[in-house]
Amino acid sequence: MKQFAEIFYKSTTWQNCREAVMRQAQGLCQDCLKEGKVVPAEEVHHIIPITARNIHDPRITLNGENLVALCRECHRKRHGARQRRYEVDEYGRVKAK
Repeated sequence: MKQFAEIFYKSTTWQNCREAVMRQAQGLCQDCLKEGKVVPAEEVHHIIPITARNIHDPRITLNGENLVALCRECHRKRHGARQRRYEVDEYGRVKAK
């Protein structure tokens, strides 16, 4: 989690919103459902990503149309390489990016 978003993601407002999205999705990954697979959702993804600029804009952060319930694998796919916050050097040591 990015430092600027830490307070937001720990807020009761976000927790309630996240819970509502999961309830509406019946706890299932929406991307997997489109492929005919039934997989439990574990994450709620912001389609328009949260940035330091829009973190206080509820049209982005709390808007149900900007949120989708996903399993971890689908969430990772949606984020692509951006999700990776570390790298491994030539000696196999993990370093933060």
